[in-house]
Amino acid sequence: MRLNRFEGVFAILVIAVHLTVAFAPMDQLLDRWFTTDDAFYYFQVARNISEGKGSSLDGIHPSNGYHPLWMAILIPVFSLARFDLFLPLRLVVSLSALISLGSGIILYRFLSKSIHPYLAMLAAAFWIFFPPLHRSVTQLGMESALNALCVVGLIHQTSRLLEKPAAQEAWRDRLLLGFLAVLALFARLDNVFLALTVGLVVVFRDKRRFVFWLVYLTFGLMSIYLAFFTRIGFPRLLTDFQSTLYAMIGAGVSLKIILAYTTGLFDPVWRGVRKEFGRVLLVSLSSAVLGGVICLMLNAGGIIGSFPRTVVLLDVFYTILLFLPARRLTVGLSEKIEVENFSPLREFSQNIGKWITRGVGYALPIMILLSAYLLLNLFWFGTPTPVSGQVKHWWGTITDIVYGRPVNHIPALFGFFETIGQSPWWLLFLPVSLITEGLLGGLEGGGAGAGLKGGLMIGWLVLLLMGLKWRVKKSDLDPQTLVILPVLSACLLQIMYYTGSYYVNLRPWYWINESLAGVLFFSFSLDGWFSKFSLIERKEKWIVSFAGLALMAIAVWGSWRIVNSYLLQKNDRQAYYLQEVELLEKQTPAGSMIGMPGGGTTAYFIHDRTIINLDGLINSFDYFEHLRSGRGREFLDQLGLDYVFGNPGMIEDSAPYYSLLKERLEPETDILDFRLYRYRAP
Repeated sequence: MRLNRFEGVFAILVIAVHLTVAFAPMDQLLDRWFTTDDAFYYFQVARNISEGKGSSLDGIHPSNGYHPLWMAILIPVFSLARFDLFLPLRLVVSLSALISLGSGIILYRFLSKSIHPYLAMLAAAFWIFFPPLHRSVTQLGMESALNALCVVGLIHQTSRLLEKPAAQEAWRDRLLLGFLAVLALFARLDNVFLALTVGLVVVFRDKRRFVFWLVYLTFGLMSIYLAFFTRIGFPRLLTDFQSTLYAMIGAGVSLKIILAYTTGLFDPVWRGVRKEFGRVLLVSLSSAVLGGVICLMLNAGGIIGSFPRTVVLLDVFYTILLFLPARRLTVGLSEKIEVENFSPLREFSQNIGKWITRGVGYALPIMILLSAYLLLNLFWFGTPTPVSGQVKHWWGTITDIVYGRPVNHIPALFGFFETIGQSPWWLLFLPVSLITEGLLGGLEGGGAGAGLKGGLMIGWLVLLLMGLKWRVKKSDLDPQTLVILPVLSACLLQIMYYTGSYYVNLRPWYWINESLAGVLFFSFSLDGWFSKFSLIERKEKWIVSFAGLALMAIAVWGSWRIVNSYLLQKNDRQAYYLQEVELLEKQTPAGSMIGMPGGGTTAYFIHDRTIINLDGLINSFDYFEHLRSGRGREFLDQLGLDYVFGNPGMIEDSAPYYSLLKERLEPETDILDFRLYRYRAP
């Protein structure tokens, strides 16, 4: 990849700054960079694979609780751990920095084709150096930097495809995009939603027809979630209703899209409020009634759980509420063409062959490689998908769990958590978060604070959308602006997958795509706002000055934070991870088998002892089955566990540990914040 002047200077700065981290004292690295135990799940499993012990944390139980692409990259790196435990960690720092550098350069190239080059430079610097983004993307040792690179690459290639006339599109273009989608998918498996939305763009790219598919897919899903959770509420035990929700989604979303197409809601011309409302009403009633009949039949056959009938009425209401503005939005975003009598049947018959050809070209590498991945997982691990995700879904049904609670209000279903800074949209609404948390203090938690926060969020969103609208007026809907739609749609689908399925223990690195969407919104909106300076003399100088000063400020701030943390500040004590392992080794004999909730860092650094993961995230599917069925103690008894080591509040007072370890533990000693127990099997 040949670099221009900015990219070269940018690369030198990023590499130079991160060399201070790579060569920092290990105590500082462990306490300040590798601050999550989850990263060491990857590291220890990669180490075991490289040493021929299989995909396992403990070397005994096979586990697939990770995303495969990052693991594949780490295996050769951690083959060096047999010689030096610390060298691979330094290499991971360098590797993460280089990967983030790659995503920053691609982001710059993507944006510079559409917005002012200095604003594109600012966006790249912001993505790499803005401290909160740096913590979630580049630091930690997780797959987030790789995920960002793959997603930015996929978005950039999608825009390049849209730049090319459809008549010049070739099979290799679609196959390339399909392979990039596979990389994004294997970087994080929940990128399946982005692979889907990009696929819709590929198939229905003519005259921007994909706009209709993306908007109705997203709004149709939202209407079902709203109907379901408005009626059911947020019970902790959703077992009886979960299958019903999935059936509603499968039947309802499909029916809404099919009926929307056949009744003319894909018509690129607005036909007046009265006629459009009639179409929307017909789609809403028909899809809700037919979906309800299907769910009632499935319920009668014992295939799904309870199906509250009032959900059908609520679905009608929410579909009308969402689909009417969706209809206006899609007409506004679709390509302006004059159609006297739009015929869905004629369009379908004329284009079905072309749609299939495009879809096959894009989906072929995805289907082949994803199917191979699922089948190999089933063969090697007994389950086609990572066990860690299944464990976190199960946690959401347990009342006394310490790993978090499922969402409990409607806004949270769509990513608007009570604390803005912890939500998927934290970056998009960062100014609101700074005001409510910094200036208003404790007011945010009260009723007045919540109202003010909501008002500020709406006001800030209006400002962003105004800038985006002005940008569209300036340059029309170019391919770079258009790709916001599949990205935003995929983000909403991903969020609803987690929040609507009672998944808990959501982590900051899950929301890289949402952060990227925030950077795109900021960049395009800022470009739109600057377009209003057309009457101002020396406009170009104003843009260059603003972007240049902001770029320098962010780069200096981010660089100083890194250099200060890893070069200038010195640790006056041994890293916590190493202290813990050293003390644990003194209290346990060599050859001991020690159970821990988590345990990634301990497993990596400890000598001559085996760490067994008790929470199930990086243990076998067989262990999870025992845990879920209440037979976890049988598993541990047969294993011959010697010790349990963990936080006493978690071990003694939280599920599933107080039942899993009941009548098995004898406290021996406290080690830092943890307690060591002797495990006594009968």
